[in-house]
Amino acid sequence: MIIRWICEKCNKKWIYPVEKCVYCKGGIIKQKGSRLKVAGITKVMIPSPMHPLIPYNIILLEDEYGNRLPKKTMKDYKIGEEFVQEKAKTENAVAIVKIKYDIYEAIKEAIRLLKGVGFDSEEKILIKPSVVLAAYPYQAVNTNPDFLDALLRLLGDYGVKKDNILVAEQALIGSDTMDAASKAGILEVCKRHGVDFADISKGPFEVIEAGDTKFNIFKKALGRKIINAPIMKTNFQIGLSGAMENFSRLCDEKTQREMYYNDIGKSLPKLVNALQNVITIADVSSGMQGQGPLAAGEPAFMNLVLAGKDAAAIDAAFCEVGMLMLPEYVSNSTDTKKIEIVGNEIDALKYPIRKPIPNETPHADIKVIDGKACPACLNLMNSLTSKLIGLRGQEIIIAMGPLLDANELKEKERIVVLGDCAAKKLGSMGLEFASIKENMDSVEQILLLKKLLITEGTPKITNIDKIKSKMQKLLSKVMK
Repeated sequence: MIIRWICEKCNKKWIYPVEKCVYCKGGIIKQKGSRLKVAGITKVMIPSPMHPLIPYNIILLEDEYGNRLPKKTMKDYKIGEEFVQEKAKTENAVAIVKIKYDIYEAIKEAIRLLKGVGFDSEEKILIKPSVVLAAYPYQAVNTNPDFLDALLRLLGDYGVKKDNILVAEQALIGSDTMDAASKAGILEVCKRHGVDFADISKGPFEVIEAGDTKFNIFKKALGRKIINAPIMKTNFQIGLSGAMENFSRLCDEKTQREMYYNDIGKSLPKLVNALQNVITIADVSSGMQGQGPLAAGEPAFMNLVLAGKDAAAIDAAFCEVGMLMLPEYVSNSTDTKKIEIVGNEIDALKYPIRKPIPNETPHADIKVIDGKACPACLNLMNSLTSKLIGLRGQEIIIAMGPLLDANELKEKERIVVLGDCAAKKLGSMGLEFASIKENMDSVEQILLLKKLLITEGTPKITNIDKIKSKMQKLLSKVMK
């Protein structure tokens, strides 16, 4: 499909959205061309960073109105040949659509390409975006508000009643959901559309079972169709924060901690399989690369929408496009060789986005050994190390999570244990290190980590250090 924005009065034409004609102030209509033919072909034989796979073709498509648009493809065409976007033949196909200025049209096209996907005007829907941290939309930490806006407009076009739509999410443990949703622009979008936003952490929850595992799930999600709307991001812990990972925050805090304690790679597929009536419409308008999934990552500017019923297949497709290693929990959940792709060809979209480095933190002198730490510890580590940026010291290593390797820790120097899970696990092994607990005041945590960073030798926290940190915390409150 080729879209142009045309003035109703003077017939001026734009390739991007405009609200009013700048020449005559006339109204704008959308012209959509759907009967496409190939008007030109260029074969490219030289690779580039954005287009590493060769050979490929750039075909020039022309619609019934004479509008033209270039498109990259790995297939060979002849001039004059019709260009048709085939719809999915299987239920678990993944639709990949390029965003050409208009997110709404990209989402609409992705849904059109899927088999058996639609929305009934009377059905109740829960939209589950990804809003994990208070961050601005341009940082690509959370689902983009423009993406949610387009999704809500599309549901309105299907006739879904506003009263039947609920947007629900909870931030990472330790962060305030409403603060995160506000800064991300999500609350403003919900208010504009007249739909409610729910903080999942407030409950209520209901137990569902998946084999030998129980999950406390947000109760309002169980009686509704779930539209999973994650932003796709690299994740230094588990490889990817995407379609599957986004479901974890449908659970209460206790369940989330247990999922990570028991190995998130094994528990996450069980949760995803236990959920019913789900469709994923993933936000890759930016996407994140590098040290995701929080603010240390960077926007990848991929300009895509991925949609389908199989969350694992969507995660696999994103990894293929970004040329990332496939996380084990994804490869164990779907047969990547049997995934049907419609819309755009994966090979035509491929370019290598930056991969996460497992042991890096926002601070240059603080490294991390991650033993599948829960979201609370991940959030705490990111917050503490970010607040110490600019203060240089002797390199220290934060150890966190319950799945730590004792032999690996014994080989390292200047270890600091962060969080209760890691302290408990290492204590059971008879290992003792300087430890920062989750239940400490945030000022105390920062002061203790600062002391460990700038002190030479084996990191230690004495009773005097604890007293000093408490006194400085009290002093900081008095000075406010």
